[in-house]
Amino acid sequence: MKEVTVFSYGDSNSLKTWSNVPYFFTTTLEHQGLKVNRVNVEPKRFIRGIWNHIIIRFIRLFYPDSTYLLERTPIFRWYAHIKMKRAVRKFKQTDLFISISFSFHTKKYTDKPTIMFCDWTYDYYFEYFKKRNPDKLELQEIRNQHRLQDNVDAMFVLFPDACNYAKLHSSNPNIFYLGNVINSKPLTIDDQYIDKKFNSNQILFIGVKKYLPGLQKLVQAFIKLRTLQPEFSLNVVGITKSQFIRYAGRVDLTNINFLGYLDKTDINQNKKYYQLVSQAKIFVNTTPNWSSFSATLDVMYHYTPIIVSKYRSFVETFGEDLNFGSYCSNTTDEIFNHINEIISLDYNTYKDLCQYSNQSVQPFTWESYINKLLRTTKNIVPELEE
Repeated sequence: MKEVTVFSYGDSNSLKTWSNVPYFFTTTLEHQGLKVNRVNVEPKRFIRGIWNHIIIRFIRLFYPDSTYLLERTPIFRWYAHIKMKRAVRKFKQTDLFISISFSFHTKKYTDKPTIMFCDWTYDYYFEYFKKRNPDKLELQEIRNQHRLQDNVDAMFVLFPDACNYAKLHSSNPNIFYLGNVINSKPLTIDDQYIDKKFNSNQILFIGVKKYLPGLQKLVQAFIKLRTLQPEFSLNVVGITKSQFIRYAGRVDLTNINFLGYLDKTDINQNKKYYQLVSQAKIFVNTTPNWSSFSATLDVMYHYTPIIVSKYRSFVETFGEDLNFGSYCSNTTDEIFNHINEIISLDYNTYKDLCQYSNQSVQPFTWESYINKLLRTTKNIVPELEE
């Protein structure tokens, strides 16, 4: 195998696209010595804006909770298929076509091997996150994904429970969970790295607006902690102060720093992000059902103890009991108690948490993941070994 063509929704050269996943996916393939042709199937911003800000409002008059954004529609599929068809013609030497999505692939236009890679299917999203039946519009995209699943050479799913769900709902025998991935630059530490974290008085939260329920309870717990430990501070990445106030109302935000979104493509913001991660004594996000999985792996890689909600994907990945932090319900008192337990630890016990945190994600490097993905694909399609 010498050449692959990778389709993504968004620019795979950019760290901004989908939690950095397409960027690390494609650059790791290049590190493996493969020629990578990148194809962005995302429609123009103007078209996305018309649908996702205007037409969706009309749809929600009939289906108030609809998630039927442009990327779920036949219009998007038509556009994506034009891009894929052109790419198949253009990159004739491609040995393997890869779609970083479960909503499109090239099998219709080529006899070359085709695989899909993503986090979970659309029907899993309704089953686990929305906990409702899809509406009529959403259902057509679920049917589209089922057709794609059944005739692709292989599917690679980032979470074990989502993989099991896909296996139950597809006739495809080649659906795989190979572990997860750390979306972080390589880490180099010195002998004082953990010492600095132990002596730190900074707590870190990372998450966008959908994690506001977890942040609200963390702020309440932090206010309680602040009366006992006034030197501690809470750093919030991904949410602005105004967003929090609109959601939770006005409270005393002393020693709480809202950084908003930090763009890793910007040198200064990238540096700021990893400075906060390296200096954090604890990472906390207890939003129910999902606690920013990608960010959690990132901080664990950087030797940070964690406090997160007990949600299915995390439990199936790391087990019922954690030796690098704790599971915690989204209540003020419990968050306070778990934070207090960690900041009260002696140095050796805290150091163990840090080291276990890093060790637990070591199997999830991108290099390791891409190696497994390519090896698995070659086992399914032996001619790729030639």
